[in-house]
Amino acid sequence: MAKCDLCKSEVHPDELFTSGNITVHYTCFRRKVVKTTNLEPNQVKAILDSLEDELNDVALYKEKLSNPNLEGDVRKTLERAKKDAEKNARLLTRLLEKYIR
Repeated sequence: MAKCDLCKSEVHPDELFTSGNITVHYTCFRRKVVKTTNLEPNQVKAILDSLEDELNDVALYKEKLSNPNLEGDVRKTLERAKKDAEKNARLLTRLLEKYIR
């Protein structure tokens, strides 16, 4: 299991977390961004809220994909949707990482 690069605690699979250059709990990352970014507060809020939405979507897709009765196109489509949410979360994370001092 990975450790959060900010608080050094374990990151459990059922927790919201993000990874770009580092793996961190979402709450730890949010705190760091809010304290250290040089972006306008309304921009930070929009990006962080979007990141949280994507991470929640990833968790929801994982939950749905745990259903063994999903097959064929349904499973493949949900897997693609989960991968898209993961990709979007990485993009948002990297964007915020650029503005952390």
